[in-house]
Amino acid sequence: MCARHADVETVLACGRCGTPICPRCLVYTPGGTRCPTCAAIGRPKMYVLGPLDYARAVAAAAIAGVTLGYAAAVIFRPTAFIGLFPLIFAALGGYGIGSAIGAALNLATGRKRGREVQAIAGAGVVLAAAVRLFVVGAPWVMAVRDVSGLLMVVIAISVASSRLR
Repeated sequence: MCARHADVETVLACGRCGTPICPRCLVYTPGGTRCPTCAAIGRPKMYVLGPLDYARAVAAAAIAGVTLGYAAAVIFRPTAFIGLFPLIFAALGGYGIGSAIGAALNLATGRKRGREVQAIAGAGVVLAAAVRLFVVGAPWVMAVRDVSGLLMVVIAISVASSRLR
């Protein structure tokens, strides 16, 4: 009889502990068929962040965001003009900022991956965009009118998160 369903007769057993299991309880794993208890596989260590990893990631994203935001304010002036060169510079700037924040988080967390690290990287990119607008001046007006800056943020978030998948 199945260990979890007393009314079901079975000839199947867990490949690890030998517990009788029915087809409803059966879990296929890379190591064979298991009962639900033995099949409980945790996340790989590269996707598990401890409190110290979170602290390092947030600190790295903040430092990189402020530094890159200031550098972007000096190099990439906000513009409402939509032309070929501003879009190319915005794409290059977004790629550079995203790559730098992704590399900073890789270094700070010991190459940890996952959605949590991607979210922290996205926050770092948004911080860089805010610093850029504050350094240039008139952040609330330019946040909406700066087309190249918005493109830069989208590309930077995409690049940073793809590096941390």
